[in-house]
Amino acid sequence: MEATAFLEESGRTRATRFREQLKRASADPTEDEAIHDLRVAIRRVLAWTAVREALLGPDMRLREARVSLKALMVPLGELRDAHVKRDWVLQFVPEGDEPSYLYAVQVASDVLRWESRARTCLGARSTRRLRVPLSRGAGGIGGRLEAAILAPGLLGRLEREVSRHRDAALDPAHPEALHRMRLAFKKYRYAAEVLLPLFPKATEETANRLHAFQTLLGTIHDFDVILAEAHDFRKDILGVATESVLETAFRRLREEWFREFHEIAGTPDSLAGVFGGEFRP
Repeated sequence: MEATAFLEESGRTRATRFREQLKRASADPTEDEAIHDLRVAIRRVLAWTAVREALLGPDMRLREARVSLKALMVPLGELRDAHVKRDWVLQFVPEGDEPSYLYAVQVASDVLRWESRARTCLGARSTRRLRVPLSRGAGGIGGRLEAAILAPGLLGRLEREVSRHRDAALDPAHPEALHRMRLAFKKYRYAAEVLLPLFPKATEETANRLHAFQTLLGTIHDFDVILAEAHDFRKDILGVATESVLETAFRRLREEWFREFHEIAGTPDSLAGVFGGEFRP
């Protein structure tokens, strides 16, 4: 049976959670928390399918489900990004600065547009019928032991992919490098979450540490998106050359959060501290 028993057990938990959150978000696509929780549930299912394929090989039924889930993630991701931008901008939009105000209006318009698209997508019959196919494997310690043997190698490969982007990401002039590191770390973190029960040294603190670093990377990326959009809106739509007050505020925020990133990932050894030793064989 190899690692099937353990993986199918964890798959059932994630599939059930996905169905619950899909029902909740479909009832009210305008609720920020419901959309967030559905996206997290989908991420966890996608991470589980990736781990399962890496350890057991491909399953065509799961690949088909992954295509459908990724398609659903597109409008949900755009809506999440619009919500995040709106919440950040509302905290810092200044009075009396027209470029900043007009960009805030555009962000609010984006929220309405993506809420409408998410509502349509979540209301579709094909979405309501989404299922995650699972094998009917028997439980047992054998599956866990086999998975525990294979898991460190998988996490090691994902960790090296994150580390590969470290040097480039430390250059604040290249936000796209940090974005690539963020995506690689997200794969690592969700895979580690799937495999966490296999590692006796891993604790809730381990999960919290990984989540905190992902949040740090994600927040810096949110600032980069806002800065790029506000710049293009001001320059290309409004034809204004001078940086807006809103842009200045977010540039300073970005610098503040980036310093924290540099402190955590500034050296290979310090970045290794994020991964910790809990997942070592």
